Amino acid sequence: MTYDLTGKTIIVTGANSGIGLSAAIQLARLGANVIMACRSAERGEAALEQARHQSGSSRIELMLVDMASQRSIRQFAAAFLEAHPRLDVLIHNAANFDLSLKTPVLTEDGIETIFATNHVGPFLLTCLLLDRLKDSAPARILTVASKGLTAYPFLDIEFDNLNGERKFSPQHAYYHSKLAQIMFNRELARRLEGTGVTVNCVQVGNVAIPDERLGHLPGWMRRLYALKRRMAITPERMAETYIFLAADPAVQSISGACWDENRRQVSPIRSADNQQTWLRLWQVSRQLAGLAEGTEA
Repeated sequence: MTYDLTGKTIIVTGANSGIGLSAAIQLARLGANVIMACRSAERGEAALEQARHQSGSSRIELMLVDMASQRSIRQFAAAFLEAHPRLDVLIHNAANFDLSLKTPVLTEDGIETIFATNHVGPFLLTCLLLDRLKDSAPARILTVASKGLTAYPFLDIEFDNLNGERKFSPQHAYYHSKLAQIMFNRELARRLEGTGVTVNCVQVGNVAIPDERLGHLPGWMRRLYALKRRMAITPERMAETYIFLAADPAVQSISGACWDENRRQVSPIRSADNQQTWLRLWQVSRQLAGLAEGTEA
């Protein structure tokens, strides 16, 4: 199905490579005004040039944001709100999965980096832009989790280990943050009922990772990813699910669901259905993001 996104304004975080870049290109081809929200100016400028060239569209803009930094997120939100009168779709694609980490690394806000980038940052950015999304309704939010969570069926939110102070591995931290995104998706959907803003979660599967993103890893791990790549789908294929959830009329009334690369609704792990944990995570996330009670959704 071909969509017409002319006049729609869409933010894609982590848009300088992989799925995010592919999504930005596809959205621009459909006529959307695309904001590529990237951390690195150098990589962002290169991706912007590529996106404009491959999409044939000039309606693509680069804005810088570090999703691990609340100061950067607040600056980005303020600049966006000043420059853009509407926001139709917010896609939280940016993620940190640094397998080279041996011990927790805290951000300037005192939060473990993976949890900050993958959960607290999207939570804060969503809250800062939510009024603009409501004013632009019908509007949509996409969060991103991982199909890899199925390997952790008993994982739950560890409120006493959010900074990896009790135990840490980058794999555990990553999937923990992605479970948090599913729960954020569920609780946000509940809070947004009746507003015209929906939120859905993409459970990303095995997607090919380019070699340049693996340079910091030890050799054995790069070889492992080379083997996984043989069975992986392309970023372009995964981005098609982003486009579907951002544009298809059939999902306009669906909120709080999880979807796979085949555009099918899927069930997350059992702990993701605990509504008491949704609420507690929301309250903790609000505090970590430095938001006063009642200022979020």
